[in-house]
Parts: sequence; structure tokens; C-alpha cells
Amino acid sequence: MIHDTHQPEAAGQDEPQAAEAQGRYLLAVHEALTRLLEDGDSPGWKRVRSSKSALVAQTTQAPFFYAKIFFPRRWYEGVKTLFRGDRAYRTDWRTHALRSAGFSAPAVVLRGRVANLPFVITEAAPGMSLAKYLDQRARVPRLAGQPLADWRAALRSLGREIGRLHQAGFFHTELRTSNIQIESRPQGAARFSFIDNEGTRRFRHIPRWRRVKNLAQLNMDHPHISRTDRMRVFRAYLDAMGQGHARNQLAWEIHQRTQRRLMENASRRAADGSQRSDRNAASIRP
Repeated sequence: MIHDTHQPEAAGQDEPQAAEAQGRYLLAVHEALTRLLEDGDSPGWKRVRSSKSALVAQTTQAPFFYAKIFFPRRWYEGVKTLFRGDRAYRTDWRTHALRSAGFSAPAVVLRGRVANLPFVITEAAPGMSLAKYLDQRARVPRLAGQPLADWRAALRSLGREIGRLHQAGFFHTELRTSNIQIESRPQGAARFSFIDNEGTRRFRHIPRWRRVKNLAQLNMDHPHISRTDRMRVFRAYLDAMGQGHARNQLAWEIHQRTQRRLMENASRRAADGSQRSDRNAASIRP
């Protein structure tokens, strides 16, 4: 079954024509996703990097959309589906919760199942990946055409937005820079969008350890970014949360969790024979 969660009305079409057009559209989507699963490619789509638990593809021409097909991750996935809905459903309603609370997240326009696997089609978020932005701007900010003041303002905007997210009670299970999109604006007034929202949860009061986890996830990436710039993000976060007095203790908890996760990642890669280093040269610390 396919659920069209964002069905635009076709101007000038009567009901039979609109139904026929929608049927052709849904059939084309189903055929494209089937080919992506079976052959690894499909006309009008290109696969993009993703985890082993999903297949992700993007349309090759505007308007741009993303397709995400979810694979079973654990033996108890069926139990979770029974009580919480499948991964496509969870992505849909949790994205809707974020958007309803005033946060930017790419809308789910279609969800359903193909080859008995859940999938979603989402709009493309504006801007670029925060991971790409940080790599480009941190290494060559002047050559990238961005004044230093705008770069610093964008970092502070990031901290405020994460603070606003937590203040509203939201916890993102994978708050890595690859799951945040940034749309640059004049004078550094950046706009951020949160993607991959399947596991996003909302609490009346978000537990402290979940806040630390999110901040450590952000702190793990991009070792070339200076401690000073990391602290700009952190201070803006604390200001948004109204917790400037708790800076040293929270910074220490983030630093400890970051180092622990980096060591765990290094151990896993050593066991797998990988040589890539994830050393974080400049962590948040008190």
C-alpha cells in the first residue's frame, strides 16, 4: 500500500483524470524503486551514500526528491512495527511533529511498501549538508567567499538552533553533521533543517544524558575545526537553553562521552582492519 501524504491538485483536471494521473505517478514510483532494489539504478534516480540499513536515492533533475527504502535492522523490528508502525510511518509522523513545532525538516510526500519493504519519498532540504559546509568553510573560509564574521555567526546560529530543539523537548537519535542541512543567508543568519528523523523523539523535559549524547555526536566530527569555534557553538547552545552557569560541568560530560565514543569507534575499526583515524584534535572541554 502507498500513502500519498502530500497530494497536489492538478489544475483543470476532473476527478477521473486526476485519479488516472495519480495512478500513473504511483506506478512509476513503484517501478523506479523496484529497479533500484533489483538493479541498483533506475532512470531519473541516482543512489547516494547511506547506512547498510537503508537504500537512499535522489532524483537527477529538479524538482529534487529523495527516496529511502528501509531494510530490517534487528530481529525485533517486526515487534516495533506492530506497536509503533514501520520505519516509514515513524519517519512520517516524527517529521510532521518537528515541522508542527516550527522546525525545518524535509516533508514526507509519499510513503508505502515495495517488495514488502517500507519506504518514504521526501522533499530535498534547502542548502547543503552541514558536514560539507564545515569542511569547505573551515579549511578555506576566505577562498570560499565567506567573511569570517559570517562564518562565526553561522556557528552561533547552529548552537542556538540545537538549543531550541532541546528546549522544545526533541532528541534526534543521530544528530551528526551529515543529518543537518544548512542554508546560508546574508550576515550569517543560517537556516537549518533536520533530516533522517525516524528515531526523533519528543519529551516533556528532555533528559540530560540525551542532550549530552546529541552534543557529543556533533563534537565527534571534523577534527580540523578549532576548539574556539566549537565553543562558539556550545556557548550559543547554553544561551538558548538559559544554562550558561552550567558550562564547565556540561562541557566536561560532552568531552568525556566524545572521547569514549571515539575510542569505541577506533576499536571497532581495528577489529575490522580499517586504518581510518577518527581522532578529534579539538574537542569541547572545560
